[in-house]
Amino acid sequence: MVDCGSIAHMIDERRTAIQLIFVTVWIAAVVVTSAWGASFSASKGTLILTAAPLSLVPILGLHFLRDNEARAGWVVITAWLGATYAGGGEPLELAVFAVIVALGLVGYFRSAWYFPVAWLGHIVWDFVPRELSPMLADLPTACMIFDGIIGLYLIAMARRRWVA
Repeated sequence: MVDCGSIAHMIDERRTAIQLIFVTVWIAAVVVTSAWGASFSASKGTLILTAAPLSLVPILGLHFLRDNEARAGWVVITAWLGATYAGGGEPLELAVFAVIVALGLVGYFRSAWYFPVAWLGHIVWDFVPRELSPMLADLPTACMIFDGIIGLYLIAMARRRWVA
């Protein structure tokens, strides 16, 4: 005899797994699109001009996900943000990267208010003097725009949607 409850449970588990895979791929696509957009803008010398429109990629890309999924997406996007200068391997840059990733994780597990702290705090970090390639000369100003818009959006989300 077939237990209809077991079949329904198996169907629900598969549906949940498929949804998880879709959300994971979607979040990865949002990160890749954001990174590609920033890289393309840098190569064309249009970082400042495109910073505001590029901020809409993660905002719109994650906005329509369910709350828990969106917050998970913001952990990944926030980690990507932290990696901005970490590629050079400088110890201080790596430490700041770790702090930004930690803020993203705490934003997910504890309080969504840590997301805007990471994004708005990154603006200050952008203006710490460092050697940048000529292609990235406008990066601090562009990040101020990009990070600022996203930080303000995340404040709105923390107030309206993610705080019980």
